[in-house]
Amino acid sequence: MSRAGLRDLPMVTVSEHAGVRYLHLDTPWVQGAMRLSRPDAIELEYVRRMLAALLWRPTDELGQGRAVQLGLGAAALTRFTSGPMGLHTTAVELNPAVIRACRMCFRLPPDHAGLQVLCEDAGAWIARAEQRGRI
Repeated sequence: MSRAGLRDLPMVTVSEHAGVRYLHLDTPWVQGAMRLSRPDAIELEYVRRMLAALLWRPTDELGQGRAVQLGLGAAALTRFTSGPMGLHTTAVELNPAVIRACRMCFRLPPDHAGLQVLCEDAGAWIARAEQRGRI
């Protein structure tokens, strides 16, 4: 991405209140959160709801398959699917500052065999031929 393109991306800020760390993108609106005393727990209700579909998967299938996250937020989904769920996880995030903030402030681990964080446009990533039939 060009420097001009990077300037068009929202500025990333982090705040903390009552033991919860929050991610913001150019606004006071919360883009993600992590409770400092329980970083592996899912803090925000809407994120828990996104994971609710996993409740209907047969127990013997949990940990199998692949999770894809388009947009990283505060990496709560990414940490959960690649950590406790044991799924191979790919997160695609356009803003390199979001990835840096997640690594520094939200305990997003370095990439490893089960986790890949890509800094690119999610639409372009999905459109590539090698993704067809995989997601």
